[in-house]
Amino acid sequence: MKRKAWTLASSLLAGMLLVTSLAGPAMASSNYTVRSGDTLWRIAATNGVSVSNLMQANNMSSTAIYPGQTLTIPSSQGKTYRVVSGDTMWKIASKLGVSLNSLTQANPQVNPNYLYVGQVLNVPSSVTAPQPSPQPAPQLSFAQQVAQLVNAERAKAGLQPLRMDGPLSAMATDKAKDMIQNNYFSHTSPTYGSPFDMMKQYGIAYSYAGENIAEGQQSPQEVMQGWMNSSGHRANILNSNYDTIGVGYYQGAWVQEFIGN
Repeated sequence: MKRKAWTLASSLLAGMLLVTSLAGPAMASSNYTVRSGDTLWRIAATNGVSVSNLMQANNMSSTAIYPGQTLTIPSSQGKTYRVVSGDTMWKIASKLGVSLNSLTQANPQVNPNYLYVGQVLNVPSSVTAPQPSPQPAPQLSFAQQVAQLVNAERAKAGLQPLRMDGPLSAMATDKAKDMIQNNYFSHTSPTYGSPFDMMKQYGIAYSYAGENIAEGQQSPQEVMQGWMNSSGHRANILNSNYDTIGVGYYQGAWVQEFIGN
C-alpha cells in the first residue's frame, strides 16, 4: 500500500492592497482593537480606507499587526475609484469628468504610468465617483490562470504538468469562501478541519497532498509571484509527487490544493 504524505506551506498575506471600489461618506477618526485572525487588509476594507492611509495614520512601517493592538482608523478622505482592466489615468480622468492633472495631484502616491486592477485612487472632492462598469466574475478565470502559471513553473523545472481537477477545485473554492465568510486565515478551518480532513469529507483520495493559501493579492500573477518567492509554497508547486491540482479564489482569498496518487 502506498504511504500517505502531506505538506502545508506557511500562509502568505499580501501587503499594501486596496479592495474597496467606492468609499462611503466621510467619517470621524475612530479606534479599532485588533482581534485574532484580523489582517490590515481586512480592517482597511471593512472601514472603507486604504491600507496605505491606515498605515500612515498609525505610523506603521509594515503590515504586521497583533491581537489587542489599538489602531486609529483615519477619516475617509472623500470618494475613491477602483482601477479596472484597461484603465489608464487619462481614461479614469475622462470617466470622472476631471482633468488629468487634478487626478494626478490627488494621488501623489501613485505612479501614473503603472496602474493595476483593484488599485484605489483618490477622486478630487468636487466629483462624484461613478461605479465602474460590472466586470465578469473572475473566480473561474483566475483559477485557470493560476493552474497555467503553476504548470509553466513546473515546465521550467523539468517537471510534468499538473492536471486541474474539478472536484479538487470545488473543494479549494469552498475553503477560500470559508476563510472569508468566517474571518480567519489558516490551514485549519473551523468548518472543515485540516485540508486532509476536508479532502476526506469531499471523497478525494490521495497518497501525497499539500495546500497553499494566500490573501489579498489582486491577480494570479501576483499571488504566484508571492508563492514562488516563498520556499515552502514553492516546494509544493514544484513537488514531483503531485500530479493533480485544484485552485480556488473568492473575494481576495486564494487556495491551491495538491494531490498525488
